[in-house]
Amino acid sequence: VLMARTRTLVVKTAELQQRGLPNVETMGEVASNIFRAQRAGSWVYIMVYGYTLLGNASYLLVLGSSLQLLFFESGLCIYEGVLAGCAAVLLPVTFVRSLGDSVMLCFINLFLIVAVVVISLGFIAGEGRPPCTESPLIAPHLTLMTALGAATNVVYSYAGQWMYFEIMDTMAAPSTFPRAFAVTGPIMVSIYLSVAL
Repeated sequence: VLMARTRTLVVKTAELQQRGLPNVETMGEVASNIFRAQRAGSWVYIMVYGYTLLGNASYLLVLGSSLQLLFFESGLCIYEGVLAGCAAVLLPVTFVRSLGDSVMLCFINLFLIVAVVVISLGFIAGEGRPPCTESPLIAPHLTLMTALGAATNVVYSYAGQWMYFEIMDTMAAPSTFPRAFAVTGPIMVSIYLSVAL
């Protein structure tokens, strides 16, 4: 919501100062316009896309590990699993030329996530709870590092904000972008809460 307001204010400020319509497609361009320094934009690019690179690398490791578990009898090593995962996602990614082309991939992703959550929860409900299981309010072996790790996962699950300016730039009326959260927010929270509970 604040990013949509920031984009609107940057564009209005540029119009009032008669500087022409600024580029506000990415977080780096917004930072360059706000601070009027290309260096600020460069630092934001490095931080945002560096963090994104690390996040995508962790996704590839999870994908490789999942393929290892799926084909456990084949003796697939992590490097081969990650390479197979890269090959699997290469074809869909090559068809995405602009942000608008990714809409179908986003819907497929949403339905896959919902399907996995429903199947997993259905399996857990079908198995039932073992009689000797205890669920303390606070885990007995909880440490500061595991608590921070779990909190980081929650933060990272909402970390697509680096794309928001790019999404707004493709919209006919960027100021209406916050409406998207009225739809996606409850869906994301309900999926995460259903798994957590």
